[in-house]
Amino acid sequence: MTVITILGAGGKMGNRVTQPLLDTKKYELRFVEKSEAGQARIREAGHTVMELDDALKGTDVVIFTTPDALVRQISDEVVPKLDPGTKILFLDPAAIAADRVKHRADISCFVCHPTHPPVFSLLGETDPAARRDYWGGGLATQALVFAIAWGTEEEADLVETIATEMFAPISASHRITVQQMALLEPALSETLINGCVEVITQGLQKVIDLGVPEAAAKDFCMGHLQISIALLFEELNWKLSDGALMALKHAQGSLFRDDWDAIFKPENVLASVKQITGGDK
Repeated sequence: MTVITILGAGGKMGNRVTQPLLDTKKYELRFVEKSEAGQARIREAGHTVMELDDALKGTDVVIFTTPDALVRQISDEVVPKLDPGTKILFLDPAAIAADRVKHRADISCFVCHPTHPPVFSLLGETDPAARRDYWGGGLATQALVFAIAWGTEEEADLVETIATEMFAPISASHRITVQQMALLEPALSETLINGCVEVITQGLQKVIDLGVPEAAAKDFCMGHLQISIALLFEELNWKLSDGALMALKHAQGSLFRDDWDAIFKPENVLASVKQITGGDK
């Protein structure tokens, strides 16, 4: 039986991945957690909290479900203790893209990240609870991106299977590189998408402050947000009206810098992942 050690097992992501792996009945799971609150959650779920050194002995796969800002510190402690042949899995590309994890040739390293359930895919869910599973908490279907930092294809197959099981239900697992994953997160998702949506929320509040009733403004905003996504991502066989196209052209000049896409330049992506994982230290 494959032995999997989950680091940070009592946190949000640790809790997220534990039950699906238990449900497979394929793995021996070991739980490591430093915080007292996290340890209490693990024990309340009926599991045993192990000391790090004990958990790492003979483990096949180590999953880091720890915060990005702590990954370097934790990996500095963990990686030297691993048995040769151990496979490590990170749930975000930042630490690897920022070169925070020491390379050991006798272990292998992989990265995965769920896409979260796509906007329009949620409409196809039959369970009302799944239709509101925006994060991907085990009800709604989502995809996954997976990358080999270093290691063999055979090792990757095992770890990718684990990744798809712990983020199930999964529609597809897309093999990409660590660098490509860093373009998706943080650059595309956290910097661009979150930045644009934050401006939308500020715009909504602005029209409310200018006197539009809040309920009317929210209904109008949410409806137009959905139809704009559908039209601009060609989910509908319609086109924006001439007036909407004119407003869009004006918006691009007034809302965005000409060099906004510099967020995707390698040096800026590197600066971002370094900041996420502890700065330039």
